[in-house]
Amino acid sequence: MTELIKCPNCDNKILSRMGTICPNCGFTVGYFNGDRRRKDYGKLFALTVFAPFFSFFTIIFAQINFYSFIIAIILAVFLAIKSCPINFKTVFATNFERLFFWNIWIFSNIFLSVIVFNIISKSI
Repeated sequence: MTELIKCPNCDNKILSRMGTICPNCGFTVGYFNGDRRRKDYGKLFALTVFAPFFSFFTIIFAQINFYSFIIAIILAVFLAIKSCPINFKTVFATNFERLFFWNIWIFSNIFLSVIVFNIISKSI
């Protein structure tokens, strides 16, 4: 649904749809207009990419002793909570993006859960 917004450069009324060009000053409505959305999207992307890898290697190398393994699991759960797409509702512009990031998050956390379960079942 498109609505009218104020042009940030000249306060002229323009459509909020991406690609709209202000006839008064030439401002183009883009995907990352606004510093807040750009920072949130960067944070979501970084957490989605790096948190599962960091958790994976931490869990694998922390199985040396019981306490380090527990700390690695707690860290992985913390990173899973911080990287959850529900924390970034305002970032998504399309349903495809929302679905894409949710699928990556679910897949990576299921993968980490299976690894933890396998390590625990082999140590018992």
